Amino acid sequence: MNNKLLEDIKSSKSITIIGVSVIATSKFRADLKNSLFSDLEKGKKKCNVISESDNQLFQQSLLTDTDDARERISFEELIIRRKFLIGEFDKTEERKNNSNVRLSALTLPFYAIQTDKSLWYLPINDFNADNYFILEENDKLYVSVKTYINLLTDGLSIKDREYKFLSKPDVELLELFDQNKAPRGIFPRDSFYNTDHYQYVVWGLVFSREGKLLIHQRAKNAKDNQGMWDKSVGGHLDFKLEKSTHEAMVRELIEELFTKEQIEQQGHGFSMLTDDIESVYFLGDWRLEDYGPYYLDHIELLESKKKKGTENWVMYKYPKTFTHNTPRRLPNGKERRLRVMVDVFFIITNTTITDTYLEKFENSSFLLVEPNKLKSWVDNEVDDDNREFKVTPDLKYIMTGKLRDVITEVSTTIKYSNIRK
Repeated sequence: MNNKLLEDIKSSKSITIIGVSVIATSKFRADLKNSLFSDLEKGKKKCNVISESDNQLFQQSLLTDTDDARERISFEELIIRRKFLIGEFDKTEERKNNSNVRLSALTLPFYAIQTDKSLWYLPINDFNADNYFILEENDKLYVSVKTYINLLTDGLSIKDREYKFLSKPDVELLELFDQNKAPRGIFPRDSFYNTDHYQYVVWGLVFSREGKLLIHQRAKNAKDNQGMWDKSVGGHLDFKLEKSTHEAMVRELIEELFTKEQIEQQGHGFSMLTDDIESVYFLGDWRLEDYGPYYLDHIELLESKKKKGTENWVMYKYPKTFTHNTPRRLPNGKERRLRVMVDVFFIITNTTITDTYLEKFENSSFLLVEPNKLKSWVDNEVDDDNREFKVTPDLKYIMTGKLRDVITEVSTTIKYSNIRK
């Protein structure tokens, strides 16, 4: 990095950095140690950082990870470079307090560093930080670059502002689909709210051996839909962990019905499920119409040699994927729109899960309920004891649409089957 730029950074009280891959080498990080990081620790500077997304770093690697490039740089190295530089801003509490680091889901069209006095610019295809140059106010690029920087950084200090294109570095990344269900890239979770695009999710509807449906009440301090009754289990497809929705469903089951229970219940000796993925059998699509009322009797064969209470859970997938608008109600009363593509799974527990067993969970609110009774509670917004019964938009959708009929079908089939009760 050229000395004039370092001196400018050193003498400025406010710095904005757009794009970090070009300055994220060990050499330039060392240059910034005295010109930037030491003053951040002392509270002498404030710094905004807008970094490239994984998507953009991958695109950049297509240009740099070749024999023709001046310096060959792989995608993995670009990710690690960014990680180390961002880590410098998080190294101490003082640095964190005096800096604001975000990832941009938008493609950054240039590298730029804005100081108190100057606007430094570097074309996006130039990976040499020594080549930053000052844009003068009469330069044709000056206004457009300045405007774009303001778009990216406007309101960064407002904590409750929602961004579609900016996120903190540790925020979850999800695959985004357009309205034709075509994948369009990896984006921060917040990019999905209040848009017309989709994320891929799974819903698990868990049934006991008596044909009752498991529902749970969201925590009073949940980030949305606080205190509302919800479907058994739900989550998203993690593109880094699984390639199918039934794999995602097993992971979510274990997270929701084992891992979180163990944490919330402070490590008690009982749980609905284990952390062993082999404890759940995936048996394909739910197709009662093909096999008739004795559809579930084959489960007897799977557990004939197992002791009561140690049976595997079994899981079926609803044959169709459907789309759904699922608003999230925030604590402040506002709603965030979220559109999802949903794969629904029907899960039958082992014989352990009963009403009596659920009473053991003092800190988690689970309930087994007959589907027809649940339908009345959802419609009337009160339960049998005349207590208020608020449900999430997802559970309301489930109990008032096509899925309600299928739930009744699954529940009734369980009741009349010869599986172990």
